Amino acid sequence: MRFIRPIEVTPEKLTSSNVPETDNPAWSVTDGYAIGNKVMLDHRNYEALAAVPAGVKPGAEVVTTASPAKWLDIGATNRWKMFDEIVGTLTTNPGSVSVTIQPGSVINSLALINVQGESVTVVMNDPTEGIVASRTYSLIDGSVDNWYDWFFEEIEFRTSIVALDLPAYGTASITVTVTSSGTAGIGALVIGKTADIGKALYGTGVGIDDYSRKERDAFGGWIVTEGAFSDTAKFPVAVDTDRVSKIKRMLADIRAKPVVWVGEETYEATILYGFFTSFDLVYSGPSVSDCQLQIEGLT
Repeated sequence: MRFIRPIEVTPEKLTSSNVPETDNPAWSVTDGYAIGNKVMLDHRNYEALAAVPAGVKPGAEVVTTASPAKWLDIGATNRWKMFDEIVGTLTTNPGSVSVTIQPGSVINSLALINVQGESVTVVMNDPTEGIVASRTYSLIDGSVDNWYDWFFEEIEFRTSIVALDLPAYGTASITVTVTSSGTAGIGALVIGKTADIGKALYGTGVGIDDYSRKERDAFGGWIVTEGAFSDTAKFPVAVDTDRVSKIKRMLADIRAKPVVWVGEETYEATILYGFFTSFDLVYSGPSVSDCQLQIEGLT
């Protein structure tokens, strides 16, 4: 059982991307805008809620009862959606999504959540030593239950990938490329360092919380409004007794921060990006103790 503590990817660290940032026109300080106009500023999209005079900057308004907001933040630009901590919003591009990040600090792991494509390539390049790591992962899920499924069912694809064995370099850049025969997409790209908790045990439970609305009408029929959902998991974990205090400190430190949780990397359903909602550590033996973790993923 491990988690990846993410580093923040800033515009300075994102050194290249093949995804154009052309969602909307750039905001201009000298232009006025009509209601419904959309602009980009600082890698965010904004929509005018009213007539906006020149010089009213999105995201910098002083909002009062007498002066209501004129701009609505409608989310990150397409290029930056993979870094917005919302798993359901994807950075998309025809054929491939490829980015290069210069972390500026030591990393040793990477996660792709809600990824769409056929393959993922990860390359680490150090300015002194050259390429120090190169990994290629297939997103095609080759598991089938029977011959009928092999011949007639649609091909299924993995949507979460983790690389936990990257060499720890502080100066290397990392290039991640997702390729697709259609449109490639990444819901969340997380890079950082791993922290080990213990050994996740059988008895782990996984599921989802669905935020769709399901209501009956006056005639008994169903009215369904599809909404977002988040992954959930309950992990029983065996931990070394002499590490209980350290683990408690590690978990307390990330209590309000989303991280990538990896129960077992070969079991895709145990990979989640989100927060723990509770944890219990029990001194149950001189060598091995028990930990219970409950995780709720980002939507």
